[in-house]
Amino acid sequence: MSINLLVIQNSPTAPLGNLNQCLRDRHISAKILTPSAGERLPIDSSYSGLIILGGPMNAEDDAHYPHLMDVVRLVQLFSAEHKPILGICLGAQLIARAFGQRVYQNDTVELGFTPLRSVNSAIAEDPLLKSALLSDADLIHLMEWHFDTFDLPEQAKLLMSGEDCQNQAYRIDDNIYGFQCHFEVNQSILQNWLVNGKDYLQNNRPNFSEQLSKQIELYLSGSNLFCHKIGHGWLDIVELNSK
Repeated sequence: MSINLLVIQNSPTAPLGNLNQCLRDRHISAKILTPSAGERLPIDSSYSGLIILGGPMNAEDDAHYPHLMDVVRLVQLFSAEHKPILGICLGAQLIARAFGQRVYQNDTVELGFTPLRSVNSAIAEDPLLKSALLSDADLIHLMEWHFDTFDLPEQAKLLMSGEDCQNQAYRIDDNIYGFQCHFEVNQSILQNWLVNGKDYLQNNRPNFSEQLSKQIELYLSGSNLFCHKIGHGWLDIVELNSK
């Protein structure tokens, strides 16, 4: 059975990034839709899996971004059919919303590569993390750029956590994953974010560009490897589910 994925790109500046290489490695096709560019989302779940990428909007701001309600409905449709879903940043928040939880402003704005660790026995038990992390005690620095957080769905198992934002990665059943962190980023995406966020950074984090340059040298290669393993692990689930 051929595999075709639906990718919802909520912002032109938040593409698949390194996840796209995972798709190319396995010759998997994806329909990428950008609602902010006027592209309409489907009303059915006639795809093998769903990826929901990040974006600058609040996940409950339906008044300014009416497509968010359509994303929530798609999450519910794919979930009802037990199809794999992967959400990144805003995507993870929208999945939480689809499962009845609220999304709200975090106490701290998280910007830059941030130390995260797995929770409890997540590495031993989770099929994605056990290939991507070495031990529960190890930290991995992954990119953050978000103002909001969310309540964990009742059905979810927390997988990764951080000091300033607890809910960093979770799994629902064996097919739905949400990551608050941006593990998909590459150099090009990060530079684009610096340009697009220039006004905010000048007013709030004037030294962030220099800090990020140092963090990229230290942590981007580890983030790339994490993305490779998480991406292929999730695609394994898609392929198994499609048989």
